[in-house]
Formats: sequence, C-alpha cells, structure tokens
Amino acid sequence: ALHALAAARVVAMKLSSSSNALKRRAGGLVAVVYVSEGKDADAVNVLETVAENACQQHGTRVLNVFRDDEYNRTGFTLGVGVTSVAGHATPSVEPLKQSALALTEQALKTIDLRNHSATHPRCGAVDHISCHAVGDAPDDLAAQLAKCLGEGIGDRLKVPVLLYGLASSTGTQLADLRRKYGYFRRTSQDVGWSGAHRVEDGQVEADYGPSTIPPESGILMLGATRWVCNYNVPIVLGKCRVDADAADALAVARRLARQLSERGGGLPGVQAMALTHMIDDMGSTIEVACNLLDPSTCGPDAVQAEVERLFGEEGEFGWTVKRGYVTNLTPEDMLEQLVPLR
Repeated sequence: ALHALAAARVVAMKLSSSSNALKRRAGGLVAVVYVSEGKDADAVNVLETVAENACQQHGTRVLNVFRDDEYNRTGFTLGVGVTSVAGHATPSVEPLKQSALALTEQALKTIDLRNHSATHPRCGAVDHISCHAVGDAPDDLAAQLAKCLGEGIGDRLKVPVLLYGLASSTGTQLADLRRKYGYFRRTSQDVGWSGAHRVEDGQVEADYGPSTIPPESGILMLGATRWVCNYNVPIVLGKCRVDADAADALAVARRLARQLSERGGGLPGVQAMALTHMIDDMGSTIEVACNLLDPSTCGPDAVQAEVERLFGEEGEFGWTVKRGYVTNLTPEDMLEQLVPLR
C-alpha cells in the first residue's frame, strides 16, 4: 500500500510539472519588421540571412518571411518564447531587440528610399515595426520591447522613430501617425508612392532619433499592440475594361473600403484601404488590404463576406471578388514554433 501511495505521488508530481511547463509555454514575444523591398529577391535573401544569423546568435527565431513583389515590401516576423508566468520575474527583451536591430540596420544599409517605388504606401526604408505579446505573455513586455528597440534605432542608426499604441506615452495609434505624417498621400501618378517620403518642413516629433527626416531612410513607426491580423482581398477587374475604367474602379474601391472600415461606419476593429496590386493578362487586380485589430471579434470570414456584399452591390465594373489571404502566421502557429526555444 505504501509503495502504491508513493507511486501515485510521483505521478501527481509529474502531472503538476507538466502543467507548469505548459503554462510556461503559453507565451511569446514577436516583432514584425516591414522593409521597403520586395522586388529584388537577392536583397531580400541577404536580409533574411542576416535575420537568421542574428536570431541564431541571440536565441530567437525567424518565424515567417512574407515577400510581396507587387507591393515591393517584405515583412519579417521574429519571435522568442516567454518562460515567465504570473508571480515570476519578467523576461528580458534584449535578445529579440538585438535580433530586430540587426535586421533593421542591414535593411537601412541596403535600401535607399529615394530609389524606391511601390503601389503600397510607405514612409521609410524600414517602414514599420510592430511588437506583440502572444498567448499568455504580458502586453507590457511588448511595450518594453518597442521602447528599447526604438531607442536603439534612434540613437544608433539615426532614424526618426515614432511610437504608437502601448509604447506611446500619449496613447497615439498607428493610424493617427500615418494620417499626421502623410503616409496615405500618393506621391506618384504612375505607381502611387515613389522617392523620399516628405512631410511639411521635413520635421517630425520623434520619440527617438533626429527630428529631421533623412531622405534615404525616411521615418520609422514602431509600436506595441495585441496581435493584428492582416487580411487582403483581391478584386479582379476584367481585361476588357482595364484601360478605360481602372482609375474609376480604384476610386470606387476606395470608397467601398472606407465603408468596410470601422472609421467609415463598417465592421468593428477593421481598418481597410484599396490599392492597385497588379496588372497582368487576366486584367487589373485591386486589393482591399485590411488590418483586423481584434480578430476574435471580427475575423477574416466576416471581412470576406462584407467585401463580397459591398462589391456585389456595385455591379458597374463587373468585379470578381477572390478569396482573401493572411500575410502572417496566427499566434497559435507562432507559439508552436517558439515552444522548443524555452
């Protein structure tokens, strides 16, 4: 009987240890670094190699690379597992900071914004870095990462850094910064955005780094939020109407994208804009590019259905609404990759 009792206690201890391990495996810290290069495959490959090497050195991981040739833009998702739980010391953000900093530095050496053009808006050679706590990791850890990374980029790389979200002392949101500093303002009739990013007087209210905008690097918007799902829906305009109606169709698509977004009275937690994505033998493709700020409340299926409804009611251009796609992993997928690191 005593032997059986001891065995039961050993089993209980193992179960308890397993439960604690699962708790420790429930969190992760992620940084998504968006660089203004997607067409030059060799350049993107160099950046990916630098990211892989930096992550290997600092014990972090490259979780995903999303290269968009048409938008001339690539998103690098870097992450690390968070082993702390409630009541324990907060883990250091330094490994992920150093990994993202190395990638950012190489991107700034590689990309000259003055030579860049795209159909997607951008304000910098490294356009945007978003920091996120996933799973059970605390949100303040993402804010700490954003501030530390912003300080490193501003002080060391001399790029104006503007903070938003949980990292901002005033609660400024990314969309606020983008509107304030002309992110959505087209600078080219042909492609949409081309050359150095310009603002009035060439000055910004930087949280870190210089206030004067270097023309070769532009400005970097950096912040911390809960996970944001990027979901894009392609809208195809048939070839027979491309030449005559592409511009008019884009104007209508922009109006519908505004109706889709929460700011325009549409779906909660959705930000949307319509962009020219590609022109090929099949016709012209416009994309409704969406940020889903709370995917648990309004996810891709709801957005897809609303896009189909809105564009279906506008029959003038004979749209074909394709199935949308996400540009990154889900937090659950990220955590599966990060678990072995802890």
